[in-house]
Amino acid sequence: MAVSVGMACAEESSLPPLKGNIAPASSPNELFTAQPSGLPVVERENADKSGVTLAVKDSAKTWTLPELVDEALKRNPATSQAWKSAQSSEADVAVARSAYYPTVTLSASGGPSHNTSANYPGTSTTDQWSGGPALSVQYLLLDFGARKANVEASRFALLSKNFDFNQQLQTVALNVMTNYYNVDYTRASVDDAEASLALAKSTLESTDIRSKVGLAAVTDVYQARQNVAKYQYNLENAKGSYSKAKVQLLTSVGMAGNSKLEVAPPAELPSTKVLQEEEDKLIDRALRQRPDLASKYAAWRQQLALSNKAEADRWPTLTSGVSLERDFYSAHMNPGEGQKSYNGDGHTDSAAALLTFSWNVFDGGNKSNAAKSAKLQAEAYKAALAQAELSAISDVVVNFIAFKTAVKAVDAAQALVDSAQQSYDSVNISYKSGLKNITDLLTVQSDLASAKTSLSESRSALYTAAASLANATGDIIPRPSVSTNNTSRNTPSDNSTDTYLPLPAQNR
Repeated sequence: MAVSVGMACAEESSLPPLKGNIAPASSPNELFTAQPSGLPVVERENADKSGVTLAVKDSAKTWTLPELVDEALKRNPATSQAWKSAQSSEADVAVARSAYYPTVTLSASGGPSHNTSANYPGTSTTDQWSGGPALSVQYLLLDFGARKANVEASRFALLSKNFDFNQQLQTVALNVMTNYYNVDYTRASVDDAEASLALAKSTLESTDIRSKVGLAAVTDVYQARQNVAKYQYNLENAKGSYSKAKVQLLTSVGMAGNSKLEVAPPAELPSTKVLQEEEDKLIDRALRQRPDLASKYAAWRQQLALSNKAEADRWPTLTSGVSLERDFYSAHMNPGEGQKSYNGDGHTDSAAALLTFSWNVFDGGNKSNAAKSAKLQAEAYKAALAQAELSAISDVVVNFIAFKTAVKAVDAAQALVDSAQQSYDSVNISYKSGLKNITDLLTVQSDLASAKTSLSESRSALYTAAASLANATGDIIPRPSVSTNNTSRNTPSDNSTDTYLPLPAQNR
């Protein structure tokens, strides 16, 4: 036991000393707190300089949704990561194609040698320095399609990564749109809360006046004050949700969460022209356009090519080779008794051409089982593609239903607001006339506030449903309808010539 401790101490003493006040935890339950966690100072400075997490340069700018999406596609780290991955796959294609070219190797070696040999009577010694260049050329003549399959696998891998990049663009755009609409919803919630608070204060003033002249009980004043406090509480919560929503939007764009950001509200509700289309057409559009399906198809074809390569690896290869070599030497020989010594230098040349046939006749089933595994993997990828198609179809149908429901919900919510407003106006007049009590007034006031919240929620749900449906069908962003009527914010529009903007033909 003492020897083990001594060896441990010896190994520890041989390690370089750690810089700073760093020490291990004294027990497994103790946190390591001697060194601060997170990124080092230099890395934090580099991250800020890289532009990935820079704050908004123009804090006074009011951003529209297209501008936010465009900014996210340029600066969000997820898009850069996907693009670099695609570029890496492009280099892999070049690596696979290099197998069609010969391998040329240029080498050189040199060094002294000493040799002693028996030479009766006595011995002879030879001291020599030799060295020189050598050129070797090798070319694979026949591999039963292994190179071709490898190149094809690399090409489909590149296609898969490119479609993954397109999918990442769509994901980033969808996240930005979802967070943007959440900002709009929370901002509307703040407006609704302020309006409800102003209405509650007005009710309190009216009740207080009625109480002073003996037309209302003091309990009515207390209830009105309680109502004001409730809406003050709701307003503060709404402001907090609004601030959080802006942080989420900043993060999805690729900006620092502590940046100052002002966004313009949506111009109008999404077009309902898509409701005129049949589900089968939307499904067909999704199967033709969705990049995630294209990526899975390319991944399946890649695995098929790898299966073909694994099968070709079971067969022999035929390789040709040519080698050229020149060896320079400088030698000195001390002969045995009765022989002459030698001093001289020169060079020797050699050339060779080889044709090599190679075949692993027996490898314990290594390559045959590898080919079997690759084939089964290809079948698994095909099943995954079929599952992805089913998921895509379900995605389209579910989001189409959600969009139709959201359109109707906006109309119903608007009707609810109109009805609640009329009810409040009527009860308010009746209350001032003494025909209704404070409870009746506060009830209809609460109903009006709830109806306005439902309208804001339904509008936000409609925006989100339109963006999700566009994403489900393989489009990148819904196209707003063309209208100059400001009241179109309250009702869905159906005068758009097209429903969605298609995915750009070229990658960023």
